[in-house]
Amino acid sequence: MKSIKFIALLLLVALMTSCAGLGSGVKDDDVLAVIEMMNAGQTEALVESSVLPFVFDGEILESETQINLLWSGLNKAGYVLDNPLILQQRPVMAEDASIFSETWEIKTYFKNLLTENDTYVEVQGAAGKLHMVLRPSKTGVQIAAWKGVNE
Repeated sequence: MKSIKFIALLLLVALMTSCAGLGSGVKDDDVLAVIEMMNAGQTEALVESSVLPFVFDGEILESETQINLLWSGLNKAGYVLDNPLILQQRPVMAEDASIFSETWEIKTYFKNLLTENDTYVEVQGAAGKLHMVLRPSKTGVQIAAWKGVNE
């Protein structure tokens, strides 16, 4: 009887451990990896990690060419986020659209194209804040929205 209870306890612990990892699927290391790609100028990796359509600030980018121009342009402009500190990380909500823009298009994007698995992230850097929406994927995370704010 003791061995049956012990096996049941092991199965319960295994089940609880597997459920604990379900959450949003976006970890602090995933967030910092995206920032490191940007800081290192890894344009190609950022393009591959970006979903279409993609929100940049208040605009919706609909092609890989536009995404490539975005990341290349930020890299050439020398945009970096030094000393990143994750301030907030939570499931994205339709109301988060207002962080990016108050336009109908952005509100519709957040309402209809984001999923319950997507995560809103706010990061403070030495010179400003960064707002992102990240989506878990088999290879890490994908970037669905991005907005940098200089302070």
